[in-house]
Amino acid sequence: MLRLVPAMMGGVSLLAIGAQATAQEAGASSNDDTIVVTGSRIVRDGYSAPTPVTVVTTEELTRTAPGGIADGLNQLPQFAMDASTQNTGNQATNNGAGNFLNLRGLGSVRNLILLDGQRIPPTTFNGTVDVNIIPSALVERVEVVTGGASAQYGSDAVSGVINYILDKDYNGLKGQVQGGLSGYGDDKSFKASIAGGFDVLGDRGHVLFSYDHYERDGLPRNEMRPRGGEWWGRVGNGTEAAPYRNQINVLYQTGTFGTLFPYAENFAVNDGNPLEGMHFLPNGQLVPFDPGISPPGTSNKGIGGDGSPSIGHTLTGSQLTDQFFGRFDFEVGSNVNAFAQLSFTESRNKYVTIGSGTQTNAIYVYADNAYLPPAAAAALAGYVGRDGIAGTEDDARVGAGRIHADQPFKEVDALSNAYTFLTGLEGTVGDFNWKATYAYGDTILRSSHAGNFYQQRFFASFDAVRDPDGNIVCNITLTNPGLMDDCRPINWFGEGSPSQADMDWVSGFSKFNVKQNMHIVAGEFSGDAFDLPAGPVSFAVGGEYRKQKLNQTSNSNPAIETSTEGLRTNVASRINKYNSTNVGIASGAYSVREAFIEAAVPILSGHQFAENLDFNGAFRYTDYSTSGGVKTWKLGMSWTPFSDLRFRYTRSRDIRAPTLFELYAGDQAARGGFFDPLSGRNDNIITLSGGNPNLTPEIGNTHTAGVVWQPSSIPGLSASVDYFNIKITDAISRLNRTAVNDECIVSGGTSTLCQYVVRPYPFDYSPASDNFPVSVRALSINQALLAVSGLDYELSYNFGMQPFGRDANIGLRLLGSYVPNRTTQADANSAPRDVHNKENDPTHRINLSATYQDGPFGFTARARFIGSIDRTQDVGVIYEEPTVAAIVYTDITVDYDFEIGGGMYNAYLTINNVMDTKPPLIANGQPGQQYPTNQGMYDVVGRYFTAGLKFEF
Repeated sequence: MLRLVPAMMGGVSLLAIGAQATAQEAGASSNDDTIVVTGSRIVRDGYSAPTPVTVVTTEELTRTAPGGIADGLNQLPQFAMDASTQNTGNQATNNGAGNFLNLRGLGSVRNLILLDGQRIPPTTFNGTVDVNIIPSALVERVEVVTGGASAQYGSDAVSGVINYILDKDYNGLKGQVQGGLSGYGDDKSFKASIAGGFDVLGDRGHVLFSYDHYERDGLPRNEMRPRGGEWWGRVGNGTEAAPYRNQINVLYQTGTFGTLFPYAENFAVNDGNPLEGMHFLPNGQLVPFDPGISPPGTSNKGIGGDGSPSIGHTLTGSQLTDQFFGRFDFEVGSNVNAFAQLSFTESRNKYVTIGSGTQTNAIYVYADNAYLPPAAAAALAGYVGRDGIAGTEDDARVGAGRIHADQPFKEVDALSNAYTFLTGLEGTVGDFNWKATYAYGDTILRSSHAGNFYQQRFFASFDAVRDPDGNIVCNITLTNPGLMDDCRPINWFGEGSPSQADMDWVSGFSKFNVKQNMHIVAGEFSGDAFDLPAGPVSFAVGGEYRKQKLNQTSNSNPAIETSTEGLRTNVASRINKYNSTNVGIASGAYSVREAFIEAAVPILSGHQFAENLDFNGAFRYTDYSTSGGVKTWKLGMSWTPFSDLRFRYTRSRDIRAPTLFELYAGDQAARGGFFDPLSGRNDNIITLSGGNPNLTPEIGNTHTAGVVWQPSSIPGLSASVDYFNIKITDAISRLNRTAVNDECIVSGGTSTLCQYVVRPYPFDYSPASDNFPVSVRALSINQALLAVSGLDYELSYNFGMQPFGRDANIGLRLLGSYVPNRTTQADANSAPRDVHNKENDPTHRINLSATYQDGPFGFTARARFIGSIDRTQDVGVIYEEPTVAAIVYTDITVDYDFEIGGGMYNAYLTINNVMDTKPPLIANGQPGQQYPTNQGMYDVVGRYFTAGLKFEF
């Protein structure tokens, strides 16, 4: 049978020892062995580790999430804020190509990804693992350790471990083909896989292989879904007089598709200018600008009028993944087995960050511009500005903003290749088990961001003048001959005025490549040391050596400032090569040495007060070449007073060391909206970020306590509740650019943080409205605090319908997470902030599933509940609608088994989001650029149909 149903099948039982799992996770296997899940390196008959573990089979994960195992995991209540193609950003520096799991919402770098207990080398520049590289066709189940596990499994397991378990003994041939389509007739997907296993060299060798292919079109434009083209924006300023609220048809007052000379309240330099409040129509006509209705407290945006939105953003990115895997096991001797496995994955992701790249409030237009209408040029030439002297350069100019709807869309093309190799020996010596392995991983990410403006060319092209012969040329060719003699003067007045050749000349590809590799040598020895009255004392001891190297190259290193010489149309004192996605270079390496020991000690067995009482302890010493030695440990207890009830408790100290990218990354520059209280302006700003070689490991302290109830009087029923409390100190985080700027302002310009805020003029310059920052540096430091606590709970019940005259089975499972506390502290100068039940972190998340199996026919229904969230936890910040309502998504799957010619087949149809539930309306400050909801948590695709066929011979 292909289906892994929540019942006992094929003589296989799954013992969820120390786990939030029961016989529901039972699955088909190639043999009749018992599968033991411990959440520990110690495997011993009857041993129950105290670590809470959620166990789900591949079939259960993909039954209502046919896109893949990662999609199924992302929908579990314990995961939050995962990065994937549904959650694209407006910069090409995001991890777009792949699926990156985020346990507890504490960050993908804080959970450890394993394959059969082996660390997987990172596949991205920031040290995370794209789980798409794992051969899903051969994955039997996934074990999620929902608590600190650094002492047992290795550094970086601060929030937990996700361990993929392969069916290494599989014999036969199986495959799958499926297609998907949304209820709107778009976002097509296709998936195909083939996997096989067979014995060679008699029964001494075994070969495994698989190939997985997945592709999905995505949704190239926000407008493809309701609300996506309605230009929703957040207006107000969060005060009682002007609370934040969602508003339709919100448009920028600082730029138009044809070029605008904004009013002085949006660009102070235009105060009293004769062209203030004028803009160009598509035909080049200069007319008065209607700013629309300006909502109280809102800066730079109006409702209606002649303003423009940002357009062209991708709603969900496209994805194309191919994954190859092969493994060979060989019995060297009666007690020694050799193995080697190799995998290769290529993932490609494309998405548009923004179609209308904007230079809002960043352009000066001069009276001698050859494309200005004569009357406008004359008015500007006679304008007497602040210095009172007509005709000076400062007077004969006007500030302008343009949103380029006529430029090529700025599309990211991210291609990631990952190679992994693992080989080793394992065997037994007497009653002891041993294993020695070597692993190598090599990954390269190639990211290209098309349609980016060359800053030099753009500003130079805007400054079009007439030479002595009357020809229109770039002013820079007259004032600075030899600097940019190939400059192409461009008419930017009026939407559609620039030709395709013009756009080609100012547009380019911002590119960066990140290459990373890791060598891992590891060994482990385990078994029973000696016996106590209550049973054997078991142990596992071992060590690991890792060496990792990072090399990043770029064609737009922001550390190398682009010259502004001769660019009099440029407002900023600093510009980067491109108007977005300027990524620095980086190079670095480190090595890690680790040694660990874990022990399980039985205290009582068969006692009147305890059927079993066990103690578990683990210790690991980790030595980083960059920051020295660190100790991690874990203590746990498991108490079974009687066979139906078990209590468990753990206390651990965990670490995560800074990644190579956090240590050595070159400067990156991102452009985005920013409000500056000093100047009172809300405009685009460059945020610089980079590595910090002085970072040290962050420390996690975790408590878990739980109870598991499996009443023998009600076979098939299981319940568990686990409390968790994770506190991470010295957490590595970037200084919030807003906090840096605010601290500098509060100090009157004297704070040491002021060095990270670059302004065109000194801090006390007047008028302050002209002193909007050019850039802010967001530095990574070891000062942050992250803390989260709550409850995980599970209830499952599996029973047969035989008493009712039906040879059928029903399986029910409820998984829930209750997170009433989440605290963050950006740095030592900031107050701790309560952020629970906000943004990506609802207090309640629940999955409820029911499966009905009647012979070859199966039906599964699942409800996914996402609780209501508060729009803010900030005291004094007021929203007109302070709460986002709870939401429920319903998924169903119908499938049928049949046999043809000795092969077993399973046909299935899955409908996700059956009710086509729309995401809640959550507008932001960038109308048109981002879809008005939280894409990291809510479904923006809508009803989705997937039909497929599985086969096995």
